[in-house]
Amino acid sequence: MDTIHNWDAWIGTDEAGKGDYFGSLVVAAVYVDAACREILSTLGITDGKKLSNRRLQHLAERMHNDYEKHIVVVEKIPTNYNALYDTLRRRGQNLNHLLASLHGEAIRTLATRVGAKHVLVDKFSKNDLITQQTDAELHPTIKIIQVPKAERDIAVAAASIIARDAFLKRMEALSEKYEMRLPRGSYQVVDAGKEFIRLHGSNALGNVAKLHFSLTDAVLRK
Repeated sequence: MDTIHNWDAWIGTDEAGKGDYFGSLVVAAVYVDAACREILSTLGITDGKKLSNRRLQHLAERMHNDYEKHIVVVEKIPTNYNALYDTLRRRGQNLNHLLASLHGEAIRTLATRVGAKHVLVDKFSKNDLITQQTDAELHPTIKIIQVPKAERDIAVAAASIIARDAFLKRMEALSEKYEMRLPRGSYQVVDAGKEFIRLHGSNALGNVAKLHFSLTDAVLRK
């Protein structure tokens, strides 16, 4: 994998579900040190978006089994996501602020647990929103770097796998609960949204979907 830094031990964070109309928003943080770096490389850890679902779920299971203390997952299911998003909108904030709060929570939790001093984040905003989330509660010596396409780093790649796995599990659980297949992504989801409303009513849409997406207008249209 590409070298972005020369750290011996660090945390990588990444998210899943940001562009999906249905399902939760998940941020994962994974701590990599000298003891596990080689093993993770040998397993074939890479950007979760490049893996089949079966391969991704296998790698996530291996990491949870072997390195659970190195992993933190922060998830907002649709009901909580929609409430939090509405609160942020009233403050004049947006999805990037919501993402920053989740990344910040994951970083604080894991850095406190493992004593990490370095963090690499897959950059999602031109503004540094994450440092604002962490400085007040973490020792100021922690260093956070945000770069685009950071999944080429093994810790961020591992986080992308853990986050995507949690997102897929939630999609499966929601599909089972509401007895219909909820599609991933943001294309060709309007018909599924209309079918959901036919089965469960429009008031329940916020239990499975991110309502601020412009797709909601089309889903609710008669």
